[in-house]
Amino acid sequence: MGYRSKSFYDNSPRRRPQSRWTKTTKRRGALVFLMGVFFWLLIFARLFYFQGLKGDEYKKIILKQHQLHIKLDADRGLIYDRNGKLLTVNLPVESFFAIPESVKNVNLVARSFAGSSKSTFERLRHHLKTENNFVWLKRRVEKKESQRIKSKLGEGKLGGVWVLNETKRYYLNGDLAEDVLGFTDIDNKGLAGVELQYDQELSGEDGKAIFQRDGHRNSYHITEYPIQKPERGKSIGLTIDIELQSVIEEELKKGVLLTRADGGRAVFIDPESGEILAMAHCGKGDELPIKNRTISDNFEPGSTFKIVTAASALEEKILTPKDSIYAEKGKYRIGKRIIHDIKEYEWLTFKESVIYSSNIALAKIANMVGREKIYQYALDFGMGAKTGIDLPGESKGFISSPDGWSDLELSTIAFGQGISLTPLQLVCAYAAVANEGVLMRPFVVKAIMDENGDTLKAFHPIQVRQVISSETASTLVDFLKGVVSYGTGQKAKTEGLAIGGKTGTAQKAKLNGRGYEDNKYIASFVGFFPADDPKMVGLITLDNPKTEHLGGQTAAPVFKNTTLRILALTGEPFLEGRENNLSKLTVYETSSKGSSKEISTLAQKESGFDQKSKSPASDNIMVPNVLGMTAREAINAFFAKKLRVKLKGSGVVTKQIPEPYTLLDKKQLCLVECSPR
Repeated sequence: MGYRSKSFYDNSPRRRPQSRWTKTTKRRGALVFLMGVFFWLLIFARLFYFQGLKGDEYKKIILKQHQLHIKLDADRGLIYDRNGKLLTVNLPVESFFAIPESVKNVNLVARSFAGSSKSTFERLRHHLKTENNFVWLKRRVEKKESQRIKSKLGEGKLGGVWVLNETKRYYLNGDLAEDVLGFTDIDNKGLAGVELQYDQELSGEDGKAIFQRDGHRNSYHITEYPIQKPERGKSIGLTIDIELQSVIEEELKKGVLLTRADGGRAVFIDPESGEILAMAHCGKGDELPIKNRTISDNFEPGSTFKIVTAASALEEKILTPKDSIYAEKGKYRIGKRIIHDIKEYEWLTFKESVIYSSNIALAKIANMVGREKIYQYALDFGMGAKTGIDLPGESKGFISSPDGWSDLELSTIAFGQGISLTPLQLVCAYAAVANEGVLMRPFVVKAIMDENGDTLKAFHPIQVRQVISSETASTLVDFLKGVVSYGTGQKAKTEGLAIGGKTGTAQKAKLNGRGYEDNKYIASFVGFFPADDPKMVGLITLDNPKTEHLGGQTAAPVFKNTTLRILALTGEPFLEGRENNLSKLTVYETSSKGSSKEISTLAQKESGFDQKSKSPASDNIMVPNVLGMTAREAINAFFAKKLRVKLKGSGVVTKQIPEPYTLLDKKQLCLVECSPR
């Protein structure tokens, strides 16, 4: 009974054994699934790689293909002279660029910008056909030329050519003060002078504009990328007086013409502060304006170096001004060489040795002082080292170690042969004497300002060292006054004005440094005024003058003419023995705004002013200084003043009557004599 039989009709499922085909199918399904998973993992990995790890890099590539970034140059800061007169401006101009892929007529575009130049046409055509993203067509184009280009292209139909508003640097006085100001390149970046030295301050912050390109390669500006406006650079106030600079450049050029020199250099400085008032050069080498020759060119100073020898003897108390030195009647043998003086002097006091510029006496004095002391005083006066002026390209000059000096070398160094220095170094040394023995660091920038003229940073005078005592400096000033009063510098003498100075004449060294050029000289005069309270120290050098090689005959007159014009310009009461004569004469000068302002000026015979006329009539006119000008230039100068003039001869002006700066009735006749160059 316990047995239970299975019904014949029992339909419950029974497990069948799997076939080989079924197993294979399942394996294949799993494999496909795994491959799908792997595929998507690979896709996600690549997405992670491109968008995650390499996202920024590829984003830049895409943006580069579809966006064009244009730099918007910031306006450079302005530059002013010491009196606030504007020297530079930035005027609006237009620049043209092309996106080559969008240019529809390559030949038309190239021809429009090339003008008549076939080479320019071919160059532009080549760039437009081979470049992809960006091509400058013409930079900083002035309005008139810009209109001409647009008319050729067809206004509003430029087709791939874009116009960018920019500014261009202009110098209101042309190349006046170029040595100091320098200049900029096509991108408005400084290349020389203050423009280079203070380029970072002047440059400001550039802006940016973004152009988008669509699928048809058309470019357009979109508002989603607003223009980032540039910020103008900071402005700069200089120590330079631009009117004084103009006078000095004019007189230097005239001096070069009159003496037929190869060139000339001039530096004027305030001895008390070290502020550079003017610096200039002219003549050969002007094709390289990037070089400021007053701070970069070295020359042998000649007798102007005697101030160092004299200072060392006084400061070391080796000699007094009245001590005598035998000058050997103009010839003094040292070894195989004979040192000469211009005249056959016998006994000279120490003071007279400087006044009459005796090479022999100064050579003997140097041997009394000793080579180590001479060397040390030269260094203390700033020679053999850069002055530290805030301009690029300064040279440090050269003075060798005294260990190798022979007796002959010591003797020749005593009168400025065998060493080299820059015009700036020399004028700074004399400024130290004029400043009671204190050497100041020269500088040309007084202040950095914002666009409203408010001072952000001011530069103050820096004292380098006390080179000599004030007593020694006072004695040297007395020596230098004698040089101008009755010594070698008499042609710098100005009636009523005490001037101290020193002449210099040096053989011109060969470019390779081996020996000297035959019959070629550097003539110089360095002076200061008023001598008893110097306000200005100036140096004039002439390179290889042909009419006369002595500094006292060539450079000293240039200094005198410059001094007279400075006095006429500034109206400073420098004159001795005259009670307020400056207020008794009035001339008229046009201001920068075009109005007339009265200025007091020098009344003295040598400047040509009429001393008898204390209240000149309003129709009196100041005679221009035309010495050194061509005949045509002189006539134009007189015509501009509405003065009658009679011309004699041809070439350059060598004489004029009345003398320059005379107050003359416009009905009177002026005479001008010219001689061949």
